[in-house]
Amino acid sequence: MTIRRQPSDFRVIELLDPATRARIGDARTSDRVHAVYELEKTSLTTPDAVGLLAKSLGSRAGQAGYAGLKDKHASTLQHVSLPIASAGAAKSRVEGVSWRAKFLGWMDAPIDASGIVGNRFQIVVRDLTHEAAKQMTRRRELLSGSASGDTLVVVNYFGAQRFGSARHGQGFLALPLIRGDFEQALKLAIGTPARKDSGKTREFTRGCASQWGAWVALAEQLPRCPERRAVESLANDVRGGRMPDFRAAFAALPAFTQQISVEAFQSQLWNEMARRLAERIWKEGAESATAAAMRDPTRDRYKPPAALTAEDDFGAMVFPPHALIEAKWLEVKVPLLGPNTVATAPWDVACAEVLAEHGVAMADLRIPGLRRPFFGEADRALFVQAAGFSLSSPEPDEFSKSGRVMRIAQFDLPRGAYATVVLRALGQ
Repeated sequence: MTIRRQPSDFRVIELLDPATRARIGDARTSDRVHAVYELEKTSLTTPDAVGLLAKSLGSRAGQAGYAGLKDKHASTLQHVSLPIASAGAAKSRVEGVSWRAKFLGWMDAPIDASGIVGNRFQIVVRDLTHEAAKQMTRRRELLSGSASGDTLVVVNYFGAQRFGSARHGQGFLALPLIRGDFEQALKLAIGTPARKDSGKTREFTRGCASQWGAWVALAEQLPRCPERRAVESLANDVRGGRMPDFRAAFAALPAFTQQISVEAFQSQLWNEMARRLAERIWKEGAESATAAAMRDPTRDRYKPPAALTAEDDFGAMVFPPHALIEAKWLEVKVPLLGPNTVATAPWDVACAEVLAEHGVAMADLRIPGLRRPFFGEADRALFVQAAGFSLSSPEPDEFSKSGRVMRIAQFDLPRGAYATVVLRALGQ
């Protein structure tokens, strides 16, 4: 099973909140100075595409508003706002290589995450054996409760995209951070190459890895990028005859790089708790359904459906069949853990087990001597619904040389949920 064989195979359309759409007006006024554009891009990151749009409009990318980052290796549509000096400067359509934008109107504030309700996905799944194609149909039935169900109920795991700061396979750098080992944390952040590194990132991480400790030489040789400030901080220590201050060097990294390192570990803890809860939900549901069947003498011997599983680089995922999920679980929220989180039922036991496995306590989830990054607590729904789900019939895959087939899955997800997790539930 293959996705993203080409960017157009993974289509993402951002869904504006109706209230936000209603705030977009036709005329620029003293209050409405933010021009809103519908931005389509292919094989570009959101910051890169926004930068190109801003340049074409004579605006500054740093003042742009948007709801979130859309995948580079996809065809995406999202909404972007930019402050524009005059109505005449807001071009109705602009485009460049791999991107184009259409003017929608004016708003009184920048677009942000609260302005969207979710995303619509249209994903071509390729290189399927005929058996794998049948399994997709079977899993759809189990996740929705019927063969033609148009709403899948899946555990709301974080997808692999969330764990970019651990892409090198050497662990989560939040762990050395909470131990106060800032050199190790910094080495994981900038001195541990990943296979998918390219361009300046590849040159930078490989340079740091090969000359770790030669701070003055590195400061003179490394390519210019935001992460270079950490190396320059260490080089200045050496030039001043001081011991390298790795805490200050880590603090010199871009704020986003720092915070995502913490959030990646929080997401891993959340996924591990969710997996334990999913196993519990399946077991309790299977026992309850079996007991009910035994009380009905008119029914044949009942065998509850097995939990659906999928392997992932950051831990196996478990998905209980829809029929075995008691309604109470659909309302459960599990927090991203912080130092002040109070563990409560029904996730408290899973929380204790996961923290013990990593050798940390709740109170340890803080960075000594730094105000940021921080372990902020936020609730996340245990289950999410993939609404409006449809799955095309198998068709020959033009990219396959072995007679395999392709299918197209389409569905809507709320903000913060991952399409790749839905595909894992379907057997990817």
